Amino acid sequence: MSKPQPVADLAARLIAARSQAAMVALLRAEARPPASKALASEVKAHVNVLERHLDGDRPREAIATALSMVFLDADHAIACMRRDGVLRASRYGFRGSLIGRVAKAALEVRNLLAASPDRIAYLESVEALSRLAGNVLVLQRGIEATIRSHRAEVLKTVFVMVNSLFYHGWMNDNEASSLSGHRYSSEDYAEAASLVLRTYASMFSVDGVSFAHVDAHAVGKNALVYERLLLAAFRLTKFREAELFLDGLPYRADGVRETVTVSSIDPDVERSLRLGYIQAQNQGMIRFTHLQEANPAVSMRSVIDHGFERGIFQDLLELIEHPVRRFVLKLPAVPEVFEQFFGRDDLFRDELEMLLALDVDNFGTFEELIFQITDRVTSMDIFKVQRYFNFLSCAYQRRLADLEDPAERAELTLTSTLLVIRHADLVEQMRLIFGDEDKSREIISLLTMDPTEPHLDLQYRPFVDAGGYYVIAPHVVAASNLVRNTIVANRLRASAIGPRDRMVHALTEALRSVGFLVRNDFETRIAGKELELDVVAWRDGSLFLFECKNAYHPVSVHEMRNSWDHIRGARKQLDKRREVLAEAANQATLFQKLGWEIDPPCDVHTGIVIANRVFHGASLNGHPIRQAHELINVLTSGRIVADEDSLSFWISPDFQIADLIAYLGTASIATDQLEALDSREWRYSMGYRELAFSSYVLDMAKWDRELRARHGPPIAGGRREGDD
Repeated sequence: MSKPQPVADLAARLIAARSQAAMVALLRAEARPPASKALASEVKAHVNVLERHLDGDRPREAIATALSMVFLDADHAIACMRRDGVLRASRYGFRGSLIGRVAKAALEVRNLLAASPDRIAYLESVEALSRLAGNVLVLQRGIEATIRSHRAEVLKTVFVMVNSLFYHGWMNDNEASSLSGHRYSSEDYAEAASLVLRTYASMFSVDGVSFAHVDAHAVGKNALVYERLLLAAFRLTKFREAELFLDGLPYRADGVRETVTVSSIDPDVERSLRLGYIQAQNQGMIRFTHLQEANPAVSMRSVIDHGFERGIFQDLLELIEHPVRRFVLKLPAVPEVFEQFFGRDDLFRDELEMLLALDVDNFGTFEELIFQITDRVTSMDIFKVQRYFNFLSCAYQRRLADLEDPAERAELTLTSTLLVIRHADLVEQMRLIFGDEDKSREIISLLTMDPTEPHLDLQYRPFVDAGGYYVIAPHVVAASNLVRNTIVANRLRASAIGPRDRMVHALTEALRSVGFLVRNDFETRIAGKELELDVVAWRDGSLFLFECKNAYHPVSVHEMRNSWDHIRGARKQLDKRREVLAEAANQATLFQKLGWEIDPPCDVHTGIVIANRVFHGASLNGHPIRQAHELINVLTSGRIVADEDSLSFWISPDFQIADLIAYLGTASIATDQLEALDSREWRYSMGYRELAFSSYVLDMAKWDRELRARHGPPIAGGRREGDD
């Protein structure tokens, strides 16, 4: 006997209905079966069915399928659609009208659904964002038309332009119009170039011919062609970001007249997100300032300049006329040259800057930033790859800078600065550096982009496999945070952290240093439930449970979503632990298993501790989210820097348990930081409509004044001992 299929059966009857009104009438008369695992499984399976109908542009089938799913199990159905991104217009060539119709149809029967408010809010957001899909489709078709008409030269030209921005240290203007290229950062340009490549790959095969030619008029009569192409790509990526915000984060979209605004459902989430980026940027600037003061090793650019001034590198580059006029590098393939210059372990200034970028998320010593990424490959190996391409890029650019004619310089920049290297030649170049062909092949594999992959990002996988050739923008390789990006792109974070999580260890030691009983990575079973405690600590009648999440600072909405998923997982774990350990008897069992001679009951405090700064200051179900460096600073120093002064937020000269309780509460320095942010909107033109992101900015002068007002005069002789 076959199993009942209520979703398939209801969808078939809805499809047979003559109109959408008839579908609604059928639903009103329908009895909803009780919830079951089988029903939930069938609902989940129909997400793929819905996707096929949307992709095939079958309105009746798509609406009927969606209505049957949400009617039978609304919360689960909408959660599955959201998790899988099935209602994103970008998945169907930006044909968003049908997605809007599906969302609107579900909203019209909301009174028949057993749906929670956040699920309804999601459908409302999908419907609102779908209004922009037609405008974005115009941008997409414009990109496709430009690629089609400039097929032979568009990829190489765009990649050269982006590479030049990275070399010259492009500084964008956040206040510029969204229709000006000055608005966008070099990272935005790299993402736009990746989108152009992805679009090209959806239309044509990517091979050596795809990068064989460059548009010699790209800085002249055709400049507007590429400006419009990139501006369309920028705005299209912002629409895709909006979709990711809605699907993966607690955000919503609202449409008012011709503007669709994306904002966080809880304002503290967006505040904490922006504060995290501000703090990460500030920490990077602090480290860069220290590097400036330390007068460190020489930069690659200085080495190249010195070599040209002394005439050492003049013969490295030869100007050839055929088949295209360009400079060609003549680097002798001598192992001793490669090993001594590119293979040595002492660092150039450029690599020290990259180490400092990694240090922002580091909890160990500076030396521990040289670590194993895989069994064969270390972070130092990736720095050496960057050193090699930095050398090549700087050599080309210095030779170009010596040309007096701007037109000739522009022409040769277009023809010379993007590297197209045969597979075997790149393996040989890496082998000359590392002396190990297997390691060389693994490094290349870690850095290689397959253009047929659905998600492409030039800064994560900068070696574009063009069928027998690698296409490489050398200064994108040199200037990107490549160690971090390689780990993220290849899902090697757990390997990079190693067997001992330094963040957990650092927090444990900080708690112990101020008198806590503390244990980390403790697993036990209490009241019939398995409890995995990242950090459990006790002092002065208070029990603290910390769940730790050690992820890199996210640099994209996709990475934000991953961080948020980890945080939501931490919330669920802490919910269970708080419920179990609220009972005095269970506390007694825990203390006995820990070997602590403590009498319950104790007050229980929880916290989600994160390695990066994004979402710091927010709270989930009563579990405060706090950044580990700042939490450690609360325990060991209790001081903040305001200009050159050190301000204390401890209650007294020495740490007390009340300081930590206050820090985890709603009246803490973390809350103060969020409240100091001012609201701001970032708008992007989508034709006659606009996409807006509601966000926040920090007025540093205002924040300094508020710090002084809230935390009093500086402590004599105070110094900053923490991170944030």
